[in-house]
Amino acid sequence: MYWFLDDQKNVLYVGKAKHLKKRLTSYTHEVRLSSRIKQMVASATQVQYQVLENELEALLVEAELVRSYQPHYNILLKDDKSELYILITKEPFPRVLQVRKKELPTIDQKGTSIGPFQSAYRVREVLKIVRPIFPWCNAPRNTSRACFYRHIELCPGVCTHSIDQESYQENIKDLTTFLRGKTRSITRQLQHELREAIKAQEFEHAAQLRDQLQLIEEVTQPSYQLKPQLTTPSLVSDAEHGLKQLRSVLRDHLFLPKHYPLHRIEAYDVSNISGTNPAVAMVTAIEGIMKPAKYRLFNIRTLNTPNDYQMMKEALARRQNHPEWGIPDLVVIDGGKGQLRAALSVWQWDTPVISIAKNPDRLIIPKLNWPAVAAQPTEERNLTKHLEYYQLTLPETHKGLRLIQQTRDEAHRFSKKQHAKRREKEMLGLL
Repeated sequence: MYWFLDDQKNVLYVGKAKHLKKRLTSYTHEVRLSSRIKQMVASATQVQYQVLENELEALLVEAELVRSYQPHYNILLKDDKSELYILITKEPFPRVLQVRKKELPTIDQKGTSIGPFQSAYRVREVLKIVRPIFPWCNAPRNTSRACFYRHIELCPGVCTHSIDQESYQENIKDLTTFLRGKTRSITRQLQHELREAIKAQEFEHAAQLRDQLQLIEEVTQPSYQLKPQLTTPSLVSDAEHGLKQLRSVLRDHLFLPKHYPLHRIEAYDVSNISGTNPAVAMVTAIEGIMKPAKYRLFNIRTLNTPNDYQMMKEALARRQNHPEWGIPDLVVIDGGKGQLRAALSVWQWDTPVISIAKNPDRLIIPKLNWPAVAAQPTEERNLTKHLEYYQLTLPETHKGLRLIQQTRDEAHRFSKKQHAKRREKEMLGLL
């Protein structure tokens, strides 16, 4: 995130860029600049910037800065034809709406506005991301029938009178803080509330806060990316580039053939809370594109104590009982050396296995000559004996890394979803 200021410290323009140096350098190419941008550059005396965690936070902070400072040169964000806001109405049970500026002639009386945003696509995407974290209800207030979102657990129950006004208002307050880009502030607040709820033995409320924090952590990770507003050919092109770069990495470190196929990539993630209701998710990418129809879930019933390694081993052993699903060309494990070692200890197929660890994201690749491993009889293999690893910290722009991150994040999301379902069934006595 960056902004230009003039000699009076007035904000002239707010923008965001993944590569700040390249973006600022582009302003020096006068021949390519429009007359409006040339005027802005001539007026600017200072550039300030802020490093943000991911694209979602950058989008929210940009909208908040433009709303606060109304920079003269943010023409795209101030054009009445494209200026969109998220409006949180001022009512006992506020609604969350997508509106244009021309619809808000008395915005101060009607509620709180978040924005402006450049496109309806981005507004819809932001609302889709935050609704599972801070659910709201837009249903008519003169009915007691459950709305559609209540049935899919994205409404807290205003329509069915299942939530009191104070609790709902508090949730909307947190939503507003989050949408203003204050993600760290709301995280600290919820962590404090979680500790207090545990002290007071309010375990149901503590579970809700924990789930909120997990969702916030997921969407505010540095690797989290907003879905691009692109056409299908562009997506395919990105996938092709990712597969090409990933194939190069595997060739250099696992001695795989130059044209090793990466038609099917499977990623696995374990989800549980202190060993309870564990589930392992398997997600599948075909030619670099995620295919939800090929996802699978393994509910772990043999363990009720924390042991992610054993849970992963059980899931992979069961996976190998189903060759009819298709044989993967690469297996990706969410975790570090321990998770990778556990996976290799039960893996019998000739498919190479790697993992991706966090903070920072890096690939963990076993130091194995994989074609030589595949040539050995299965019963004679011992992949974990004297095993060493490569740890590759690739650039954030590396499309091969981004492809692995995408499969890892999707496995994480899918496993969390299944864990939540099992926990809910257990609370209802259905397990």
